[in-house]
Amino acid sequence: MLDPAMLDANEMDTAAIGATAPAAPSEASSPNAARLTRRRFVHGALALGGGLALSVKLPVQAAAAPGAALAVRPPSAFLHIGEDNLITLTTPAEEMGQGGHTSVAMIIMEELGGDWQQLRVQNAPAAAVYNNPMFGQQSTVGSFTVRGWYQEARRIGAAARAMLLQAAAAKWRVPASECSAAHSLITHAASGRTCTFGSVAERAARLPVPQQPVLKPAASFTLIGTSPPRVDVPDKVDGSARYGIDVRLPGMLYAAIRQCPTFGGRVRSIDDSGARDIPGYHSTVTLPDAVIVVASSYWRARKALDQLRIDYDLGPLATLDSARVSQKLREGVQQGGASTRDDGDAAAALASAASTLEAVYEVPYLAHACMEPMNCTARLDAQGGEVWCSTQAPQAAQKAAAAAFGIAPERVQVHSMYVGGGFGRRGEADFAAQAAAAARAVGQPVKLIWTREEDIQHDFYRPAQAIRFRAGIDRDGHLTALDCAVATSSTPGFARGATFYTEGIFDANYSVPNFHVTGVDKDLGVRFGFWRSVNSSHNPFMLESFLDEVAHHVGQDPYRLRRALLQHERGRRQLALLDLLAEKAGWDHPAPGHHFGIASLEGFGSYAGSVVEVTAEDRHITVHRVLMAIDCGVTVHPDNTRAQLEGGMVYGLSAALRGEITLE
Repeated sequence: MLDPAMLDANEMDTAAIGATAPAAPSEASSPNAARLTRRRFVHGALALGGGLALSVKLPVQAAAAPGAALAVRPPSAFLHIGEDNLITLTTPAEEMGQGGHTSVAMIIMEELGGDWQQLRVQNAPAAAVYNNPMFGQQSTVGSFTVRGWYQEARRIGAAARAMLLQAAAAKWRVPASECSAAHSLITHAASGRTCTFGSVAERAARLPVPQQPVLKPAASFTLIGTSPPRVDVPDKVDGSARYGIDVRLPGMLYAAIRQCPTFGGRVRSIDDSGARDIPGYHSTVTLPDAVIVVASSYWRARKALDQLRIDYDLGPLATLDSARVSQKLREGVQQGGASTRDDGDAAAALASAASTLEAVYEVPYLAHACMEPMNCTARLDAQGGEVWCSTQAPQAAQKAAAAAFGIAPERVQVHSMYVGGGFGRRGEADFAAQAAAAARAVGQPVKLIWTREEDIQHDFYRPAQAIRFRAGIDRDGHLTALDCAVATSSTPGFARGATFYTEGIFDANYSVPNFHVTGVDKDLGVRFGFWRSVNSSHNPFMLESFLDEVAHHVGQDPYRLRRALLQHERGRRQLALLDLLAEKAGWDHPAPGHHFGIASLEGFGSYAGSVVEVTAEDRHITVHRVLMAIDCGVTVHPDNTRAQLEGGMVYGLSAALRGEITLE
């Protein structure tokens, strides 16, 4: 493993993996400082010099099926309380700007009773104990961080608090029930005695972990529901934050990559004789579908890469273009597919309807376009492999790198860095495998960086998708039938099926007597990836747009048409949100020449919606105002929730008005 003494001070928080002491208090907000290695984790009590940290063996517990009941995870995997009262929290959530480091810390600290000002946060290593309780993987995806960890993180904090109280009570020889914890202090009110968490943490660490810790009532929360400064902000403001692209190691080489320009294409042969004339050129590494050039600097690697002559086998998708994609999707909506919702008899209701309306909506492929392009630094030596990368899925990076290194996954250590934009893209691990392959081939540490062109051309795209809607309306203008045929362009072999790519349609809360949804995957060979809210980013967009067409067709107000479809118990929360939006917008009194659009949905455990105020002139639309609302249940950090809504608004406008990936 790397000796920290070999790094200069500016690199310590990137790769100080052999450190054996907590970071100084001045680094308390840095999740990149003094990362846990597997060795440090196993010998936590010794390495950290006492405190609430047990020696545990990874993995602590195997992945469980979603929803399965588990024992309280050991607080030692998540918390270390030093004798100086500094709390080091190891978070299972990657930080990619969405506030996961802060939210998970708040939940644990709320139950712990810790002092927020004495907290530092660091990323977790790849280990099963950090698998999300909701879906059994160590991934920061799908809006699962707070939803998945809320109850479990509370139990972890409450268990640690109970252990600390028990330790202090034993020291004072009083009942633990007479003691309380707040601001990292334990108080015995009857005698007026107090002590710090740190003073009893080592004693607490020797106690058994309570399996049914008592949780605080929500009415007594002092942290959840407030908006303390996010723990990642100071690093990002003062420039000390380290992303994957910032990693530097002694003796490190740099790599640039060029991948086959067609989906499923292969490298047939290369001629790198021209690259050898570039100063600093080191070597060429050939992968089945890509070529990597390694050099002494990234610019030299890029210059050498430009000198390569590569002959590709472009494969069977060489002629695939956007026109063909659109054609296949429109064929798909006509052929139907697997049924995912079948209320009433939509076909009969359409046949007997007083009037019908039909429309086909289509959305293009979209790229993630993260600010930080894909990159990874990898090293392989006799002790095993290591990768440093901005990832949403440490275990995926570990597995991919291990396969490329040719070693077992448990011999690969993943150093998770700040993520410069993820949006689902960094749940993939292709860049980690490529960097590992290069490091293995050259026998030195290698940092691989993709160009922006490679990043856009070889993304895992949000799939292009089409939906054919058919509506049946009775003589009173009521929507009595809705038939929705979804056609997607998912990934070959993707097993989630029609219920996945019809999300946001088949599970819509709208009550239509005859509601039929089908889905078909045209399997075009363009690789698919999770993009922001996944299918809820485009399916409700198309459904809500069609409901506006229905309202126009029958001469109804689009807000009130939606209200009529939500008059049932399951639609109660969405209806309340819709009404709030209309009230705040002044729905019935728009400014002269201004127009409102309204939409809402249920997704990922929340209800969200918006009203957009626009003017239109000569087919040019000006957006004047966007009002947004969300009902997400418990709001852990209100200011962060607001930031998520604002970011989602900008991303949504970009997707609707500007974003498109075309194929030639």
